[in-house]
Amino acid sequence: MQKLSFLVVDDASFIRDLVKRTLKSQFAQCHIDESINGRKAQSQLKKRQYDLVLCDWEMPEMSGLELLQWLREYETEREIKKTPFMMVTSRGDKSHVVEAVQSGVSDYIGKPFSSEQLLKKVFKLLSVNHRELIRAILKGSAAMRAPTTGTGNDSASLLTAKTVSAPKQVSQSSDTGGSASLLTAGSVSSKLVNQNSAGEQRTASPKASLGKVSLRSPKAQWQGMLRDINLTDAAVMIDFSESSPPGVLEQVVIDIAPKKDPDAVARINTFVTSIVLQEKNLECSRALINIHIVDDDPDKLDTLSKFVAEVR
Repeated sequence: MQKLSFLVVDDASFIRDLVKRTLKSQFAQCHIDESINGRKAQSQLKKRQYDLVLCDWEMPEMSGLELLQWLREYETEREIKKTPFMMVTSRGDKSHVVEAVQSGVSDYIGKPFSSEQLLKKVFKLLSVNHRELIRAILKGSAAMRAPTTGTGNDSASLLTAKTVSAPKQVSQSSDTGGSASLLTAGSVSSKLVNQNSAGEQRTASPKASLGKVSLRSPKAQWQGMLRDINLTDAAVMIDFSESSPPGVLEQVVIDIAPKKDPDAVARINTFVTSIVLQEKNLECSRALINIHIVDDDPDKLDTLSKFVAEVR
């Protein structure tokens, strides 16, 4: 089978690992290069022709948009085939989408995203130049379906089986020193760890609140009251009367903005480490969730530090 090559560009190691894991779940023999910013990705793109580039928008030294614009000019000057380019970012407002499209982006996916959502877009882009390969993969996945199960699962669900995007939901926290710490090993965030995780060993009083915040996952979004926060962890009381609560290890983006500079919104990448229902009944619609910050973006961390200094 043909060996595909991918370039994953993101300054957050957590996101790079998630994208790589998702790609390898379907393309076991693929070649994957990674880069922490657009400047380093330039040199890689000069050396190799990739089947797909998956790139973050906000990065130090050179943004994803700048890399995309450079790549399209580079390809035009040398009269080489355009490389499929997917922008992976939390900037989903219309103006940024239009700007990316005008610059020649092939597709766009917003953070947070599930493995299934990412794979659907990856297959769509790859099918342009590798239609038969993608058909073979989809056909092979469908053939692996057990005929006696009667579950009705389609190819898309089979393609995302055993990925991190569908964690089992639990109502009580486990030790965050286990799988949670492994997800952030070696990242900038792991070096900022406070010995007392927010909301766990020193939970704020039930009436305490540091202000309203917005959270979103690949499947839903919530409004909540921030109970505690530091540079690595946060505790948020959410209302999930309109949708189900997030699950442990699920990706969640939290929007943070210093009161002195409300326009400087930092969309912080996190994952859920625990969830505690506030009532022991089936009608419960409130939960205290603890999230661990895994974003390595220096600008976001600067905004976060300013916010923490204001509320602590």
